[in-house]
Amino acid sequence: MVKDSRITAAEFTATKHELPEAGRWHELHEGRVVLMQAPDDPHGTTVLNLSRALAEWFHSRADENVGYACHEIGVKVSTEPDTVYCPAIAYFDSGPPFGESDKTIADQVPRLVIDVASTNDRRQEMRTRTLGYMKMGVEMIWIPDPYKKEIQVISKKSHTLALGDWQTLEGSAALPHFQIKVADVFAQPTWWTGSTRET
Repeated sequence: MVKDSRITAAEFTATKHELPEAGRWHELHEGRVVLMQAPDDPHGTTVLNLSRALAEWFHSRADENVGYACHEIGVKVSTEPDTVYCPAIAYFDSGPPFGESDKTIADQVPRLVIDVASTNDRRQEMRTRTLGYMKMGVEMIWIPDPYKKEIQVISKKSHTLALGDWQTLEGSAALPHFQIKVADVFAQPTWWTGSTRET
């Protein structure tokens, strides 16, 4: 008899940090550990710009306890066999403040997921990933594409939008009054190019 090599989300949590690079970029797809392609600089730039914009939004609403963001936290989207994706950013607005921050896999369902379509494997599987997030109850999904300079906005309550770099990304009901120009999501920081250095 051939032994099933698939593992559960709990086993993945217990062993992930023993994997190469402490498990970074590893996910669980239908019970099997998968090493995703390591993202490149455009991916990092996208995450940095969105993280800064979110930090400013959190700061502007600090007295409202609007929630918090986690980076690369596991999101379990299906069971038996278990599938765990690790999006770039997940936003939580329920439970204790920062209650999910130190976990490998979140217990709460994030309200917003940001999954960057950067590497080939992520781009090819994005529809499957999106359906998984929606099925588990995620209200809104942002899919920035650093190469098309486009952001797809997927929501249960409206049609899917594809925003070009001349448009503005808005938080809608999930992040009221949040706004950022799509072009700014993909813009390389000035300090990266050295354009702000003194001569």
